Amino acid sequence: MNARNEFQSPAMHPLSLTGLCAGFDDPVHQSQQVFRRVLTALSEPGTLQNLPASETPEGVHTASYQVCLVLLDAETPLWIAPSLKTSALVSALRFHCGCPLVDEPGRAEFALITPDLDGDLTLFAQGSHEYPDRSTTLIVQVQSLDAPGAWTLSGPGIDGIRRVGVAGLDPRWPRMLADNLGRFPCGVDLLFTAGTSLMGLPRTTQVEV
Repeated sequence: MNARNEFQSPAMHPLSLTGLCAGFDDPVHQSQQVFRRVLTALSEPGTLQNLPASETPEGVHTASYQVCLVLLDAETPLWIAPSLKTSALVSALRFHCGCPLVDEPGRAEFALITPDLDGDLTLFAQGSHEYPDRSTTLIVQVQSLDAPGAWTLSGPGIDGIRRVGVAGLDPRWPRMLADNLGRFPCGVDLLFTAGTSLMGLPRTTQVEV
């Protein structure tokens, strides 16, 4: 049986448009703008990308929502952390993106999570040496991306080193990210969001405290 047949297709549940959160006012222009900033965030790890303010479902950062609007479609299964999985968010993503929702993190191409995930990054799809792209991209909501710099980043896309400060992560995260780097070319890529701010941390980036 094809695994996609087990996804929660948007057509399987009735969709109420009452109170539905809007998408982009100018879908073509705004989608291109946000997509370029996502690419820049991943190609220049640790740089802050600021996205425009917009209407957002309660409990979800503006940057998280806009990234979902740009990257998700009917062929990209999404896993949402239980603390973020509100009816308002699910309805908005189903209406604007048509993305299927999955109940298991390891079956998702994208995951919207909080920093206090239960376990480690290997909960999500890691890809393989033959197909490293078959891994999960994590959208991680944090408190702030402009805290005093506690991490030093190095690797592709960084000239020398880059210092960043991510507030709201517990002490496990540097080790989790080091393990993620050690699994290269497998592993996950990460997009951290806080309000309208976005920062990329691909699997190739080395993090030191």
